[in-house]
Amino acid sequence: MAALNNYVKTYCAKDIEAFFKLQDQHITHVLVAHTRFHAYDKTQAQINELARIARKDLRHALNHFGRLLYPTAQNKARRDPYKYRPLTLVTLEGARETNNPALTLHFNICLGNLPTPLTTDDIQTLFTHAWHDKANQSADVMAYDYKNNPSKTWLGYQLKEAQQRPNLAWATSGIWDVENCWIPHAAFSTD
Repeated sequence: MAALNNYVKTYCAKDIEAFFKLQDQHITHVLVAHTRFHAYDKTQAQINELARIARKDLRHALNHFGRLLYPTAQNKARRDPYKYRPLTLVTLEGARETNNPALTLHFNICLGNLPTPLTTDDIQTLFTHAWHDKANQSADVMAYDYKNNPSKTWLGYQLKEAQQRPNLAWATSGIWDVENCWIPHAAFSTD
């Protein structure tokens, strides 16, 4: 059994960032979506439960968002997800004990494979509807154009808590929200 432990990989922020960078050419927008949950004055067990609920709500919002992207064919993303479902690379921040009452649990989301006519404002409006109105979360959502961002530091920025707390980079209640990530490989190979 001890020999097996020598082969177990402990992923860190740099590993996750390298994985995200493999999709860099496909990322067009990024979102910051705050939840209605605050970690202030809560135990880590309570925060972990809030994070579980937030991840479930995000899954619901992303599914609804996928339907909103194609108003004349709302089932496109569900019927053929490898071609039409948006690229999503997701991290969760703020899911730790804090003495800051203003801090919320919030998601950093990289998006790609979106219909080209959509503007950054359109994406923010559609995702806010899915997140706030359909998933009953906060209306505090900001969308940014990733391709025209001169700093291009987003991939490292969204993993800053994983850099500060390496044991949380890859864990059941960790920073990388693996379950809500999606790479539509078929869409990227049809160029």
